[in-house]
Amino acid sequence: QVRKSAFGCVAACIPDLFATNVLIFLSNDGPGSDWAAVRKAHHNMFLNPEGYAYRERISKLQSLVANDWRDPKFDQLNDIALLQRNVVKCIIYVMFGEWLGDTDANTLAGWRTNATAFILPRLVQRFAFNFLINKVKQLRIDTVGIIEKLNLQQTFIDMNNSLPSRWQRSPVVKLCDEIMYVIGFAGIGGTSAAVESVASFLQVKSGEAPTKSIDFGDYNTADKMKAAFAQDPDAYIRETCRLDPPVTSATGVLKEVTEVSLAGRDFTFDPGLLNQYVLSMANRDPVLFSSPEKFDPGRINLHRALTWNGAFGAADEADYPRICPGRCLSMDITKVVINHVLGTSAPLNAYFGDGVPPTAC
Repeated sequence: QVRKSAFGCVAACIPDLFATNVLIFLSNDGPGSDWAAVRKAHHNMFLNPEGYAYRERISKLQSLVANDWRDPKFDQLNDIALLQRNVVKCIIYVMFGEWLGDTDANTLAGWRTNATAFILPRLVQRFAFNFLINKVKQLRIDTVGIIEKLNLQQTFIDMNNSLPSRWQRSPVVKLCDEIMYVIGFAGIGGTSAAVESVASFLQVKSGEAPTKSIDFGDYNTADKMKAAFAQDPDAYIRETCRLDPPVTSATGVLKEVTEVSLAGRDFTFDPGLLNQYVLSMANRDPVLFSSPEKFDPGRINLHRALTWNGAFGAADEADYPRICPGRCLSMDITKVVINHVLGTSAPLNAYFGDGVPPTAC
């Protein structure tokens, strides 16, 4: 897939709002590409389910959250800041082996709370006197500052050294900025959104999706929702995120002349044109999902939802090279947080040993 430095189908604000060369802007144009090298290094360093450190840290998450968050209550599902803090702590622990204090966790939660800033084009940012851009610039500085405070610089030195020479960054802090941007923007932001959506659905609330766009059907009470989660947490999370996805769309670039019909008219578009593909609409395709607006965690084809930018868990999952590399971790962290509140014990690492290739996780 060809990509450019674009977000929301407009040119991205680089280098002030977005870091340069972040994975979401790189084209996956072959095994020798910058995208392939950085994604492989990112996977090997932080997301390899075959690695001992990854497995060990995942196994400790539930007890770490329990020790940090005492006496959880169901109504704390409405405490969004609390949910976000726990997501941040879990992600940073799995990737770096450090359990953050509340102050640093609140800082990194800014990758979720500043979500509005990322979608606005530069013209709008200027009308706002670059207020949102400056907030994200400071967040990037603070994020790298936390890495320095925890003495984790060597992680990025090692990662940079593992890249082919043509793709190594100089100075190394540039790579740190790029990788932490992805961890913050996609990892912290996306997983926090997933946890918030599940927390809302458990209370029969629609989350960020319009209320009229979701039919809760037979799951019309909190008790029924809790029972559905306890019965099959993976399916519950998948169905929630199908209806209220953490990421709703992505921007690509047309590779060739393309003819399409829109509202009864035919159009021809030239190569290089930015185009938006909308995951939230694909997840409601009535051809794939009967009664697409109905909440039904019992659907047998939830693996066809494109919530994580690909068919997560499907037999053809490998055909989606840009599928979210942290989808297994996101699913596990969502279960950890909700397990803690509900007192359930949903198993983690659901995909270990199930034939999912390590590079796909």
